[in-house]
Order: sequence, then C-alpha cells, then structure tokens
Amino acid sequence: MLLTRADDARRIWVEFEVSRADPVANQAKFASAAFFEGCPPGDALVSMASRHIAPGRKALLASTAMFMRAVGIPAFQVDLLPDLDGPRIKALNAAPPEELAAAPIDAVAEIDRVIAVADARLVNGWHRIHLADNAFTVGANVRAWNAELADASVAALWARRRVRFLAWDPASGLFAPSKFCAFVPAGMPERIAGQARVVREPPGGMNAALYFSLGEQDPRFDGHVARKHLERRLRYRPAPLSDAEGPLAAAWRLWRDRCPLTLADDALALVPPVA
Repeated sequence: MLLTRADDARRIWVEFEVSRADPVANQAKFASAAFFEGCPPGDALVSMASRHIAPGRKALLASTAMFMRAVGIPAFQVDLLPDLDGPRIKALNAAPPEELAAAPIDAVAEIDRVIAVADARLVNGWHRIHLADNAFTVGANVRAWNAELADASVAALWARRRVRFLAWDPASGLFAPSKFCAFVPAGMPERIAGQARVVREPPGGMNAALYFSLGEQDPRFDGHVARKHLERRLRYRPAPLSDAEGPLAAAWRLWRDRCPLTLADDALALVPPVA
C-alpha cells in the first residue's frame, strides 16, 4: 500500500507481514533499491507485522528496520492489528471477504500508527527523531539507557530527574524512563559523490547525548505524549510498582536499588504486550 501526500512530496510505502516465514524479504528489496538508487527525502517504509508471525522472526524484522535507519533508510516495523492474537489473525487471513468486511478492524487506528512513527518529529544535526515503532525498539532503548549509567557523568545527569513512568523490558529485566524510550533516532549519513555512505553511529536506539539535546520545553517531546504513544499505539499497559506481582515485581526488586533516579511514590511501569 502506498500513502502519499497530494503533491507527492511525502510517500509512505506500507507492506503487510501476516504470517510469512521470511518477513525481511521486502525490507531487503527496499533497502537494495534505496542503497543503489537513493531514497527520496520524503519516502519511508513501514512493515506492519501481525502476532501470527513467530516472535523470533518478528524481532528479526524489527532489528532489520533498526539497521536500515542507521544507514539513512527510514524503515519501521509496527504491529498489525495489535489487539488480535495469532489464532484470530490466522482465521481472518483465511476468511471470505464478507467476514472480513464485518470484522472489528479500526482502519483509521492502523493508519495513524503508520503515520505517527514514519513522520520525523525533528531533524537534529544528522538525526531524524521518530516515535518508537515497536516493543523491540523500546526494549533496545531500555538497555541502552542502563548501559550508559556506567558513565558517571551520565548517571549524575539522571540523578537530578524525578520520574514517574518507567518502560519495562521483560527480556533483560531492566527499566528506564518512558520518555527516553518512546523516541528513536534515524541516521542521515553523509554521502560524497563517488564514495560509499558514511555512517556516523552503529545501529541502535536513543542515547543520553541526543536525548538531552532535544529540549525540555519542546511539546513534541513531552512526557505525556511519549506515554500516550506507548499505551495507545504500542499497547503498553500501566502497572503500579507499589503492588507489582510476578515477574514484574521480581525485576523491580532487583533493579530499584541501583537506580539513580528519584522515583515518584506512585511510580508506574509500562508493560509491553505479550508477543
């Protein structure tokens, strides 16, 4: 599917991955064309992947999009019909047209998710800043935030912050401020005529230097905007940490004692949806 502006200055190429075994095939084709022929400034690729795809293959799709962004190709992976589990997706995929027409599918919400992550919120130096496209990207941001705390100067900056909402990454058991985790940079590498692309940074998510350069008063990076994006579009759910249970409680006990943040008494974790 191709979403275009009336003047063709903005084009979002949308591909659907419902249940295929090789979900990165279309990404590879787009990346090859963009690498050899160039990617127009207004173009982006968004892969919509359903929960019928095996979690490992879906992670491969998300990480490939992250790699493409690092080399200057705006690619993203968002969930397709995130409220439907694998068996329901499989049933709809085999359903006759009349059943599909009656299915409770909110097409407007699906398109909103695509446009929200594909549109850059800021061009900052050699970065475009986007809303995070999926839980894999948010988890990468959580791990990056924790890794940077090894730098005493970074830890000192965060020690002055009071935080209420924390994104949780179940794979690592780590937490990080939800606002930090809700945004992701996309590279804008230099390209000199006759030479290969120059990529300034390895593939990855947000980092402290970039985050602190965005501006505390910019409404595009407001904490409320970040939290609502995680909850509404990525289907994270808030969970009070004061009475957390199960794996969330265990992870919280291990993490909170080494956390440099000043946490609100009513701190909440934003918990990702089940794959």
